[in-house]
Amino acid sequence: AAGVDAIQLRDKQLNDQQLLGRAKQLRRLIDEFVIDSETEVLLIINDRPDLARLSHADGVHVGQSELSVRDARTILGTQRIVGVSTHTPEQVERAVSEGADYIGCGPTFPSTTKAFEEYPGLEFLDWVSKHCGIPAFAIGGISESNVAQVAEAGVGRVAVSTCLRVNQDHAAVIRALRETLAVSDSQQGTS
Repeated sequence: AAGVDAIQLRDKQLNDQQLLGRAKQLRRLIDEFVIDSETEVLLIINDRPDLARLSHADGVHVGQSELSVRDARTILGTQRIVGVSTHTPEQVERAVSEGADYIGCGPTFPSTTKAFEEYPGLEFLDWVSKHCGIPAFAIGGISESNVAQVAEAGVGRVAVSTCLRVNQDHAAVIRALRETLAVSDSQQGTS
């Protein structure tokens, strides 16, 4: 999977049957191609814990206007991952208190996948790195050209979409992102 740790299926254009079919197809492909027992690629379904369960995905990612972490956990149980998008410190605190396994925090920069009036930006990432006790992924407009700023803000994980869509050599992009995050991690001693 070109060095990725997780794949999040997010397609607002598909109906339920199509989305479930795509999720099952991704699950099969991940299981088929990730044959190294030391490598794990997680499958996360966006917004739909019911389809995550039916497709045997590893978890679900919910936004602020979807199901709560508690409701998603009720559907998925405790053995699967529940992540949530956060845009404010209060949302981070709520996600942690509700038992989220990880958060997406941002948007950090303008993004072509979602429109936001405001961007919490790098200041928010800095706050998250100091106050959040669970894994945090920077979201929103992350690319090779700005990932070092994300790492400098103290967040060593990123979720990307557009930078992969606009580049044909996905493996090279992922490698560059991971190398930048790893260098920053070793210099700062963060994770």
